[in-house]
Amino acid sequence: MPGTGAGASYGDLLITSLVVLGVVCVAAFVAVRVFGRLLASGRSRGAHLMDVVARVPLEPRRSLYVVEVAGKTLLVGTSEMGLSVLSELDGDAVRSRVVERPGFGEMVRAALARRRGMKSAGSDDAGGGGAAPGP
Repeated sequence: MPGTGAGASYGDLLITSLVVLGVVCVAAFVAVRVFGRLLASGRSRGAHLMDVVARVPLEPRRSLYVVEVAGKTLLVGTSEMGLSVLSELDGDAVRSRVVERPGFGEMVRAALARRRGMKSAGSDDAGGGGAAPGP
């Protein structure tokens, strides 16, 4: 390759672009991992003090929240005007009615497990080679 970029072939430019793209992707991955851990550790410090148990949207800018804060269970309303504590609820009654929903990671694992189960069941059926099973 000459000293100027005028003589570079398209192949050389493509390889250079792919290398630079790879370096940028690796740098972005490392940055997300490092900053994600830092941000997650900051969130986990106060996680035991407050928890949103449920949310019900009423209108685009109005919702009801059931929130546990410092051992109290509160019904909080939100609107354009701000937040309002509507009432204090019985914490035991609320916890008995809470239905645990699987997280995104759990849903992906379940879908992969179902897919693997379907593949293994399909390979058992197709692997017979057309021969009838013996008595």
